[in-house]
Amino acid sequence: MLKILNNRTFILVLAFITGLLFSDLARQAQQLTLPALAVVLTVSATQISLKDFCPLRSIIRPVIIALFLNFLLLGSLILILAWWLMPTHDLWIGYVLVAAAPPGIAIIPFTYLLNGNFKLSLVGTFGVYLLSLLLTPAIVFIFTGEAAVTPARLLNTMLLLILIPFIISQLISRSKIAPYIARWKGTIINWGFFVVIFTVIGVNQDVFLRDYRVLIPVSIVAVMSCFGLAALVELLGKKLKIPESERNSYILLSTVKTAAFSAAVGLALYSEAASIPGAVVSAWYALYFIVLGAK
Repeated sequence: MLKILNNRTFILVLAFITGLLFSDLARQAQQLTLPALAVVLTVSATQISLKDFCPLRSIIRPVIIALFLNFLLLGSLILILAWWLMPTHDLWIGYVLVAAAPPGIAIIPFTYLLNGNFKLSLVGTFGVYLLSLLLTPAIVFIFTGEAAVTPARLLNTMLLLILIPFIISQLISRSKIAPYIARWKGTIINWGFFVVIFTVIGVNQDVFLRDYRVLIPVSIVAVMSCFGLAALVELLGKKLKIPESERNSYILLSTVKTAAFSAAVGLALYSEAASIPGAVVSAWYALYFIVLGAK
């Protein structure tokens, strides 16, 4: 029984199913999403040291790679597909918010789970998140005509979900509890993602079970920009004989955005319809992570 409860695929599938069944409970647990992500990131980052950022010139390559994959490649694909498929202007705005969003925080812990290049994912994600303070408001303004996403809001998210967990992880790695955290690292990460996926699926239960006219075109964009792009990047990586660890990081950097943030911004600053793309993408990410976990 204990072995099943520690199985990553079982936990992620359970989160998806229970989210669909217990939407009211998921809404009550919504405030636990960001803390759960912070815990997951803290535990994941205990395996990296500040020495990995030295010399400073070594961070240039990861940031350039992450910027190309997450903003230019993924962002462009999302915008092209959304421009072609979205039936309303509000849904188009919602996908602009997704395309302009920073890289997803889940990239970092899933790099650990997939034995990817942790330094590449961590430095790339953090660096592009910092650049997002300028890029995200600019992209939103160019495609919607409104400066909806403020740098201050992005900075607060970055501090909560990246910088503070990283600092705590470094303190843990130098403490007496480090061996215990290392022993339970996989379990903590898996159940942290259970909280996130359960909540995202439950909150958006209605979209998944009832509103198919909106769900289908929005889902096509979501599926092509994660599953489709992941398959393409993996194929190209194998053709170019890129090492598997680095290839796994490329796949994550080119397929995962902070879609939940996009949903929140769409709801707060535009309309309920503008929040649907971010919500649906978040839900499809849950299935995407299940597939990655099985891999």
